Amino acid sequence: MKYNEEQKRAFVELAGETGLTAAKRTLGYPNHWVTAKKWCDDAGVEIVLDELKQKAAEYNSFYQETELLIVLQESIQRARELMESQDLTPGEHDKLVNGIVKATNSIQMLRGKATNYRPSQEDTTDAEALKLYDSWKNGADHE
Repeated sequence: MKYNEEQKRAFVELAGETGLTAAKRTLGYPNHWVTAKKWCDDAGVEIVLDELKQKAAEYNSFYQETELLIVLQESIQRARELMESQDLTPGEHDKLVNGIVKATNSIQMLRGKATNYRPSQEDTTDAEALKLYDSWKNGADHE
């Protein structure tokens, strides 16, 4: 889709204040982060980016590990923003929390870390062996 200069200017102005992702969400355009970044660069407006997002955008490595991490982190950030609403119902809160948990687990998985905790079961082999021995010793007829 083609955007006119007025639309680009409006986007760049908002992005300079709020950041690329927030401006895209507010205005509903452009569709691609790289396009938004180019408009800002062309207008001489520097957008502060974290190093991870900068590298992903420069290499255009969509759907690679880096890009997936960025998207998951942004989804957590968005959920946190939505949780500030005073009108949030318990059901909506639960959905946001579940989304954060899923995103967090996905981040952990991408990093090769555990995504759940399972307490280790206590080794009862020795205790069971002693019980069997006591049972045998007390009940057996030894000759």
